[in-house]
Amino acid sequence: MLAVSALPSPPSPPAPATLAPPLSSARLDGGTLSPAFLRGRVVLLNFWALECPPCRIEMPELEKIHRRYSGRGLRVLGVTEMDPAPDQAARFVAQIGVTYPILLDPGARIGTLYGIEAHPTSLVIDARGIVRFVNAGYLKGEEKEIERAVREALASGSGASSAAPARHAMGGKP
Repeated sequence: MLAVSALPSPPSPPAPATLAPPLSSARLDGGTLSPAFLRGRVVLLNFWALECPPCRIEMPELEKIHRRYSGRGLRVLGVTEMDPAPDQAARFVAQIGVTYPILLDPGARIGTLYGIEAHPTSLVIDARGIVRFVNAGYLKGEEKEIERAVREALASGSGASSAAPARHAMGGKP
């Protein structure tokens, strides 16, 4: 006989075209992320872990996107997962050359809120707080899709009806 569990399934990452959950957390460099820091801005949110080889490859690519578009209103945020010690996380981001803000996520509070199932997972959120793109996992070259989603979100400004349709990518996997 087959038993069926009544346990609720874990949340999934926000679907494109839905409102992103609210975000606040302590920053690795001290202080707290202020919601005002994100208000009216396009956000590239990246969930990563120290022991994640694809994260180590993807993060320098996200740094390039950060440098290229931060002057146009993009905010790139990294979110540590798996509870690394802050000094380990600081060494890691310094070693790979990341300068965008890193948020601490003790107990995976933010990761749970966002339904993160894989590392890395990147989301592009438009200036109105709407998820425009989700990329779970990472294969070399997918940074081009992430950058395209950033450009489209920046071009749409406040998210006017002319915005490109939201998309979801699964890290090159079916």
